[in-house]
Amino acid sequence: MLQSQTRDLIGRGTMTAYFTVCATLKAIQLTAMFDAMDGSPRSLIDLAAGVASLGFLLLIVVTTVRRLPPKRSAEGIQPRVVALLGSFATVTLIVLPVVEISPAIRLIADLLTIVGFSLCIWCLWWLGRSFSIMAQARRLVTSGPYRLVRHPLYACEAVALAGIILSNPSWGALAIASMALGFQYLRIRNEESVLRTAFPEYAAYAEQVPMLLPRLKAPRPALQN
Repeated sequence: MLQSQTRDLIGRGTMTAYFTVCATLKAIQLTAMFDAMDGSPRSLIDLAAGVASLGFLLLIVVTTVRRLPPKRSAEGIQPRVVALLGSFATVTLIVLPVVEISPAIRLIADLLTIVGFSLCIWCLWWLGRSFSIMAQARRLVTSGPYRLVRHPLYACEAVALAGIILSNPSWGALAIASMALGFQYLRIRNEESVLRTAFPEYAAYAEQVPMLLPRLKAPRPALQN
């Protein structure tokens, strides 16, 4: 028990420090962007996209600090490595500097980023103290966006990543994004395994609610947590 608490404390401290550094770098980028603003609609949209991504990073820091102790964790080294690499790759993309692209592509990229990270903030707000980087079970959340899909945070991150790739169309960014998406899918599989073991009611929830893409029909009522 003590060993598990120690690991959780170390993991929480490490991830909090990493995300705090990334949020600081993003804030520095936003400060420079704000100083260079010319008041045009394009500059305002660029700033809004940056604010949305910074808000997501800051909320990750808060939820990581306040998260509940885990009831169950995935065993083995693979889930830990996958979770870390997936998180690092995703956050690395967030702090990449934007490059000069056409105004039309920039607008699409910014809108995807704003929508994606705004939805991520919504999902993370609902997840609250159940948020985890590693594949761990804390509390089963089936309400809010989790009524629509089982892993809305990953789905919304994919939308935001699409915007980031459009704003930084380089082979390096594309390679990091491909790695991030691959590791995130493995994270989903690991989390599903832990949640099914920790919460017997998860099987019924998984039968009713799709994994990533919502159904067109109305969502079913949330299960009682």
